[in-house]
Amino acid sequence: MKLKAILEELPHLEVKGDADPDITAVAYDSREAGPNSLFVAVKGQRADGYDFVADAVGRGAAAVVVERASPAAAVPQIIVRDSRRALAAAAAAFYRHPGRELAVVGVTGTNGKTTVAFLLDGIFRAAGYKTALASTVKNVVAGLERRARLTTAEAPEVQALLREAADAGCGVAVVEVSSHALALSRVAGIPFAAAAFTNLSHDHLDFHRDMDSYFRAKASLFGQLTEGAPAVVNADDPYGRKLAASLRGRTVTYGARETASDYRVTDASSGWRGLSFALRCPDGAEVEITSPLKGSFDVLNCAAAFAVARELGVAADVAQKGIAATAPVPGRLELVDVNDNLRVVIDYAHSPDSMEKALAEVRKLGPGRVVVVFGCTGDRDVEKRPAMGALARRGADFVVVTTDDPYYEDPVAIARAVEAGIVAAGGSDGDDYRIILDRAEAVRFGLSAAAAEEPTAVAILGKGHEEVQKVAGREIPYNDRRTVEKVIAELGLRTAARAARAEGRA
Repeated sequence: MKLKAILEELPHLEVKGDADPDITAVAYDSREAGPNSLFVAVKGQRADGYDFVADAVGRGAAAVVVERASPAAAVPQIIVRDSRRALAAAAAAFYRHPGRELAVVGVTGTNGKTTVAFLLDGIFRAAGYKTALASTVKNVVAGLERRARLTTAEAPEVQALLREAADAGCGVAVVEVSSHALALSRVAGIPFAAAAFTNLSHDHLDFHRDMDSYFRAKASLFGQLTEGAPAVVNADDPYGRKLAASLRGRTVTYGARETASDYRVTDASSGWRGLSFALRCPDGAEVEITSPLKGSFDVLNCAAAFAVARELGVAADVAQKGIAATAPVPGRLELVDVNDNLRVVIDYAHSPDSMEKALAEVRKLGPGRVVVVFGCTGDRDVEKRPAMGALARRGADFVVVTTDDPYYEDPVAIARAVEAGIVAAGGSDGDDYRIILDRAEAVRFGLSAAAAEEPTAVAILGKGHEEVQKVAGREIPYNDRRTVEKVIAELGLRTAARAARAEGRA
């Protein structure tokens, strides 16, 4: 694609240079700026792309997009007011606006985004569509999977996935949309055919600074809806009600507590065998929903997915079948049945609200002790660390404080902040909690509770499906489920019958 074709869609203040090179890629990392690429200099958390213009040009960039002219670039320079919005516009133009060729459905909120996205993908596949899924856990295009590095990738990766989906004949793409993605314009310019809002609670305040800013970022997704597209909003959540009241388009609500919800949940039950509930629809019909998902909070996740699908024209019975056939998301209340005295639950919960809900579900496993193993991420919201320590103390009988992704921060300092919350809630070192920074060793210590005669449930929270730990710029291979299975085998904790079931032999 010629540079001038991209410039036609790129709001800019000035162009320095009159060359019109062929552009073969859009890059925002100078290390990825190959021959004939367009390099867009965006500012990150630790580095400013402007400082890497010379490196990008040296690697073959044919033009650069900057917020101020760079003396290091002997190639055409496009001066823009906002390089992040320019990155989104350039990516959309380069990939020929794939979002216009299929229905893009966005899901946002603090908790439940991934589950709702998986449910919607399952429903649309049940309806006969080829689908694409962009989520925290994985990206899938027409059945082909690949690892997801971020909840919502940068604009070029999002547009590339949508282009791949459109070219593969997908009719629907379900995109999990984070608040960071919205604030940083990663999905700017994508026309959304529908959007769902799950809830809002304390998280990411290191980035957004306060709850109002966090809410505004989430709410901005609904400004990208196409005309007549449904905004599906959780009316049980106070921020959901605030959002619904602010929207002028086609707003549809769902909930269990709010009797005026358009899709109203009744007669809900949930447990470790799955969930079921009745859902009253806007046309007065009542449908029965069943799902293998386990959490009581998953009832509303299923209701959200059903409502979005119905508002987009999927038949009720097809939506029911799609929900019933969608397996639990990896690392979301993932149960490992070990022996009569020990069960393990792996969950991605990493905010105060999600931790509280996850521990409440773990209590439902039956009488006995609950041990929780968790840590908090580094370089992130420091205010939630003592809050999560206090919640862990109140929700479990014993707490093992460990590392999550420390990034560039001192793991000891993170653990001490969590410990402060445990102590403030009445916890005593050794009796009620222990700090073990090595996560694998922390899991081993938690599972050693199986030696006790009292039934024990061990909740391992924070990382869920993730495959690495991020430490000082490195990615170290690590997965909670594999660690649990390794410890179970090494300690001989699983009975023969359960071992056969785990291996699919019985």
